[in-house]
Amino acid sequence: MSGTGRDHTFQEIRVQSLHAPAFEFQELTETRGHGDFAEHDRRLEEIARETAARAASETALVLVPPVAGLTEMTLVFDGDEDLLEDARANAADGAYELALELLAEYLQAHPGHQEGRYLRAYCLYRHDGKRASSEQWEALRILRPLRDEDVPDDLRERIGELRRELRRMLTAPEIAAYTEKVRSDPPGAQSRLQAFLELAPEEGMVSYLLALAQAQTGSLELALDTAERGAAEADVDRDQLVALARRLRLALLGTHAAPAVSAFKTRDIQRAKRELSRMDPRWRRSTVLADFDAYLSLLLSHPGPPGQAPAPRLTAERAEDLYSLIAEDDGRHASMLLRTGRADQAERLLAHLLTLLPRFAWLNFLYAACLYRLRRDPDRAAACAEIARTDRTLVQAGELLRAIRSWQEATVINPAVEEYLAAMESVRGGVSVDRLAALRKHLTALERRLPALKGAARTEEGAQVVREFAQAIVDRLREIDDAMVVASLYEKYDRVMSSVQGGIKGTAEADRLDGSLAALAAEIKTVRKNAKEGARGQLDELTSLVTQRRGELEGVKGAIQVSDLVGRFNDIAQQGRYANPYTTREQLRRILQEAQQLNRRARGRLDSRSRELLDQLIGTISGTLR
Repeated sequence: MSGTGRDHTFQEIRVQSLHAPAFEFQELTETRGHGDFAEHDRRLEEIARETAARAASETALVLVPPVAGLTEMTLVFDGDEDLLEDARANAADGAYELALELLAEYLQAHPGHQEGRYLRAYCLYRHDGKRASSEQWEALRILRPLRDEDVPDDLRERIGELRRELRRMLTAPEIAAYTEKVRSDPPGAQSRLQAFLELAPEEGMVSYLLALAQAQTGSLELALDTAERGAAEADVDRDQLVALARRLRLALLGTHAAPAVSAFKTRDIQRAKRELSRMDPRWRRSTVLADFDAYLSLLLSHPGPPGQAPAPRLTAERAEDLYSLIAEDDGRHASMLLRTGRADQAERLLAHLLTLLPRFAWLNFLYAACLYRLRRDPDRAAACAEIARTDRTLVQAGELLRAIRSWQEATVINPAVEEYLAAMESVRGGVSVDRLAALRKHLTALERRLPALKGAARTEEGAQVVREFAQAIVDRLREIDDAMVVASLYEKYDRVMSSVQGGIKGTAEADRLDGSLAALAAEIKTVRKNAKEGARGQLDELTSLVTQRRGELEGVKGAIQVSDLVGRFNDIAQQGRYANPYTTREQLRRILQEAQQLNRRARGRLDSRSRELLDQLIGTISGTLR
């Protein structure tokens, strides 16, 4: 007889490892790289669509007809004032052709008259049904000089309104025409764009496209002049122009400062200063090169720790210009390496550059992306991404930082989760008290690490995993406590049953075994009162097992007793005629009584052979005593 069913099945394990999210690096081609102006071709159609959509979404101006309100602006007393008055009246009535004829006659005599020129532009604008046409162009040409002349305030306001409406109508078609023509006839397309820009210098996107086209052909100084003049005049899209002018300026300075920059990158600070001093004074006077020279002086006087240069003492904007002058091209090269799957090469290049320019946000962004791609040094990657996030143009910096935070917490949390899963796997095939004790010790050690795991959680997902992990450990420890009690009772059962592995040789031994099983059954009953639901099932199984063994034991004890009674009867029979008949009869009567009691008490547990012997014994003794 032996015990079975000691395998303990723990509840389903729900703890999951963290997975660092994928991060797809996208190069910021339109805002990074002061020497790369390739977006001219790449964005032409996009810019044309955006400009057309903006023009369509803007509400057309409702211009007040130029009637008597402007009369006071005209001081003409030479007999031609009737022409101007009639022109006003006809313009107010919508008779634009007649008004234009009157104005032509009037302006022939007074070509510089400001109100007359404005009225002519207004009539041309209204004459063609407010469609972009040659008459709209002519109206814009008439108004262009008036924009810069000294005119009365009321007239200036109306000139401005009409110019804005003409620009709204004409800019989108001009950009669309440029987009269509520039691929087949770049010089012709640029000339047309330049002509329109002279009429509408406030249109920043026109200056932007023209400057880009000039830069693309290598005319950086001309492009810079276009961008700077455009930024000064523009009342729309000015920010893009300012950014482009900065990039062009840095690109020009970069070509002149290349020897000094090269010396700086080899840490030859003295040579870098000498190269700066040899530059053309026209360039050397620029703010960014002055900042570069000051930074070189700072490095000479305060070199900083080995491999880690001090940050320049500049505003964020000026520091960005200095960083871009020195390392923007390297950043673009590293970006290309990263995008083409050569993250190892990019990492080496960026690691060197960051020892020179530790606060350059663009380089920090690229380096963080490299480390994340290579799964190296999560803490350094997070620090670099934090620096990168200070640059608002790096729109992916926040996404990258979140991915790195997930990676950071995974490097701390996942090993603990994997350790937990391996520990639970170790008891999948069955448990013993010793194995459960070892598992409990392991889980208790993991429980002590929970505060550190909570501190490592950087995202809600990570915090959720730690919470689930902590709950799983609590649940498993509770299960282990119950399982250890159950396993201990099963082991006690095994020890009890192992004492009779060679068979039960007598009723005394059977009684001792029955007593041990009875005591075990009582202990199981006591433990079951406080056991959890999962343990109660196993305790019920063990109770059933003990009950079954005790039932089997009754049969064994009965068989032994039958054998003993048969043996006593045979001993009496062998005495024969030499025995005292009265004593023999009394002995037989006692054997019969015991046999009958055994038959009533244990007949159902006796095997067939024992029942047959018992029946024969009772029958024989009963016949003898009659």
